[in-house]
Amino acid sequence: MSDPLQPRPTTHAGAITNDERRSRRGLMAICFAVLVGLMGSGGLVWQGTSAVFSATTSNGSNSWTLGSVTLTDDDSASALFTASGLVPGSTGSNCITVTYSGDVATAVKLYASAAADASSVAQYIDLTIQQGAGGGFGSCGAFVSSATVFSGTLATFTSTKTAYASGVGTWAPSSSSTMVYKLTYTLNAATPSNKQGAATTTTFQWEAQA
Repeated sequence: MSDPLQPRPTTHAGAITNDERRSRRGLMAICFAVLVGLMGSGGLVWQGTSAVFSATTSNGSNSWTLGSVTLTDDDSASALFTASGLVPGSTGSNCITVTYSGDVATAVKLYASAAADASSVAQYIDLTIQQGAGGGFGSCGAFVSSATVFSGTLATFTSTKTAYASGVGTWAPSSSSTMVYKLTYTLNAATPSNKQGAATTTTFQWEAQA
């Protein structure tokens, strides 16, 4: 508590007190902070405004569609041969039309599958396979050959032509087309008598690969 009897310090007119100095320094600090804040916000506004400049380009909708490889024939799931009662010299033939309806370039091969020859009689059945045009399943009257793709015994065909890689044929379609195959068999005249009643079976299979 100040002594009321002690004289107070006198100040000259226009003199700045310590409180006023502190007050002015605080006010200047506040003004400086506001100025810095305004400068910073101005920079942010400028940067935000400059970000609207942009450009793009495109080449439309891209797509990828796979090709197809499709084979059918005109045999209605029937066998080309159901021959029985054969004797040496017996012969027969049949034709089949194979249709390719794919949309890519491919190669078609013919080979044997599911062969059974327990009596070893296939070695006495001579087999010729031709490809060409004309005719169809059950009728070879109009067939015209363009190539012979196999000539040998049924045993050779069923033992060596067992997959696409070893199959026969030169047909290489690139779009929808057909090929007629003519298969001819003959029971060899040298077939021994002890083969009477023997039987052999096989499935002829066409395959296309691209």
